Amino acid sequence: GSVKAPKILTDIVESIAAAVYVDVGFDLKKLWVIIRGVLEPIVTLQDLEQKPQPVTMLYEICQKNGKKVDIEQQRNGAKSTANVYVDGELVASASSDQKDIARLKAAKAALHKLERLLPATTMIRDCYVGIDGTFEVEAAKQKLYAICGIKKWPKPVYSIVKDEGTPQDKKFVTAVQIATPSATLQMSGDEKSRVKDAENSAASLMIRALQQHKYV
Repeated sequence: GSVKAPKILTDIVESIAAAVYVDVGFDLKKLWVIIRGVLEPIVTLQDLEQKPQPVTMLYEICQKNGKKVDIEQQRNGAKSTANVYVDGELVASASSDQKDIARLKAAKAALHKLERLLPATTMIRDCYVGIDGTFEVEAAKQKLYAICGIKKWPKPVYSIVKDEGTPQDKKFVTAVQIATPSATLQMSGDEKSRVKDAENSAASLMIRALQQHKYV
């Protein structure tokens, strides 16, 4: 995200927790039942995996296209300004009270400009065939998310269509669905022992289908 929470929020949460703790008679179990919704993460590690960070994505795209990226930052009074240069040419600039936010905004702006110049297929290299003969794209979930962002499509939606086996020998098949302006596309992946791998398989096959049908 591009919003940094103020430090006072920590004090507010601590005060609320303390007040509830006293109110429930210093019972930790009751406290947790009441306040866990506040303390549980809003953004999970899985969310972060599915959403490539703009700065990292910018460097990866430019590197794959043989372009050099430089992000220069400077302070102008209370504002920090970040300038993104690609092969020495200024392509985007952004300002914020916070240095990191300025850098993030500038990277996002640069990606929007570059998407008109670079093909979406830039995001879907590094394909390989797994040891079981199945088609795979490295970091397929992240790359499919990025493709949808570049094409301005809604983000991919994953669902488990098969969940079989014992706890020691689970097998999963996951489907991924994306909505394009012309049609809603769905693709099921290969059978995998982990949900994460099943989702990556579905994303890999969706990427290949998008290539074959000239969507990207």
